[in-house]
Amino acid sequence: MKDWKEYKERRDALNYFRQNNDQFLSTNEWIKTIVAGVLAAILMGIAHGAITTALGIDFSVLYIVIGFAVANIVTSVSGITSKQMGIASAIITFIAFFTSRLTMFVVSFPFSFAFIPIALKMMFTSDILDIIFIVVGIFVAYQQSES
Repeated sequence: MKDWKEYKERRDALNYFRQNNDQFLSTNEWIKTIVAGVLAAILMGIAHGAITTALGIDFSVLYIVIGFAVANIVTSVSGITSKQMGIASAIITFIAFFTSRLTMFVVSFPFSFAFIPIALKMMFTSDILDIIFIVVGIFVAYQQSES
C-alpha cells in the first residue's frame, strides 16, 4: 500500500511539473519540431547546393544564415529556447549542410547511394574556410536556440 501511495504521489508531481513547466515538450511536440526543422534543413540544403553548383561559387556566409534560419524555425515551432533545442538545432543544421554537399553531387551526376559517404567526407576535407563557416553556422544555430 505504501508503494502505491508513493507511486501515485510521484505521478501527480510529474503531471503537475509537465503542466506548469513551459520548457517541457511532449512527444508529439518534439516530433513536430524535429520534422519541421529537418524538412526546412533539407530544403535549405538543396537550395544552397543548387546555387553553389549553378554558379560555381560556394557562398560560405550562407552557412551562418542557414544556421540562423534553422534555429528560428525550431524555436518557432517548439515555442521554447533551451539547451535541448540548441542541440536539436545544431544537429538539424548539420543535416542542412550535409544535404547541400549531397545536392552538389546529385546535380552533377545521377544519384547513387555511393555519394552519401563521399558527401560526408567532403564536408570535412574541403578548404579550411568552408569548415570554419560550417562550424560557425552550427554554433549560431545552437546559440540562437539555447538562449
